Amino acid sequence: MTEAEGPLAASTLSSETAIASGTAQAPAPDAGRRGSGRRWLIIGGIALVFVVIIGYVLGGAAAAGGPVARADSALHTAVSHNNDMVDSFSNDPFKGIDLTSDNPDIPAAKAAVATDKQKVVKWQAMVSSDRAALQNVRPELKSSVFTLPEQGTLDRHRQRVDAALSALNTAQRGIDLYTKEFAFVDPFLDAMAGFEAIGKAGTANDIAGVKAQLPGTGASMQKAIDLAQPPAVPAELAPALKGIQHVLTDLQSLVTAVEANDAAAAQKAGTALEADAAVLDKYDWTAAETATKALFQPLIDAYNRDMKIAAGN
Repeated sequence: MTEAEGPLAASTLSSETAIASGTAQAPAPDAGRRGSGRRWLIIGGIALVFVVIIGYVLGGAAAAGGPVARADSALHTAVSHNNDMVDSFSNDPFKGIDLTSDNPDIPAAKAAVATDKQKVVKWQAMVSSDRAALQNVRPELKSSVFTLPEQGTLDRHRQRVDAALSALNTAQRGIDLYTKEFAFVDPFLDAMAGFEAIGKAGTANDIAGVKAQLPGTGASMQKAIDLAQPPAVPAELAPALKGIQHVLTDLQSLVTAVEANDAAAAQKAGTALEADAAVLDKYDWTAAETATKALFQPLIDAYNRDMKIAAGN
């Protein structure tokens, strides 16, 4: 062994001997604690992230819960009115008005129209109430930072609310059309009641009775014609309305001729009335009913389609 190798070899030997004999010192405990602390810090950080995420999700659900519940309530109410709405769409003010009959039941027709009017009043109240409730809740269904976890639920409810509002807008168009139809039907039936009275007076050869009915009947007929505006009142009715007005004009001519004892004028008026009757006999009174169905069927289809979405189907 050289002098340079001596101390190094002795030191190495001494260390090996210490290790072999178990007398060597252990590593400092601070290093282990630092490693363990870092692990717990990482675990704690991950746990905190999970807590924040869970809190965010739960907070988002809570934030969205109120609007969703209110939307569900408004939608349930609107959908529950569906049967009444569909029934109201089936109203037809012209149904049951058969003027081809020798004895049309005008009082029954008036009673039927009055019943339909009450249904439409109820219909309007439901549409207005449902629309207001849905319009109030719709702004609450918008997304925000807090409701992102529930965005899918909010989107679905907003789509359903939009569909319900679309259905109610369609229902409102139906109500507006019916309102215009009823405005026409009222004076029209009054005119028909006047014609019924004229017929009874004529059968009894009561010229004074016929004459007394003409002004009111004529006024009702003119009002009906003024209100017969398409599409609410089918354009198919126009020829019949003009034909009925011709009857009134020719009746007035007949009464005037009879009162003047003018046989020639009376004969002329009588011939004109026969021609009027022939024209009216050829008129297809079902044309108005068919036109009304064609007008409302697209509205019914659109309403049903939107309400199906509103119901979540």
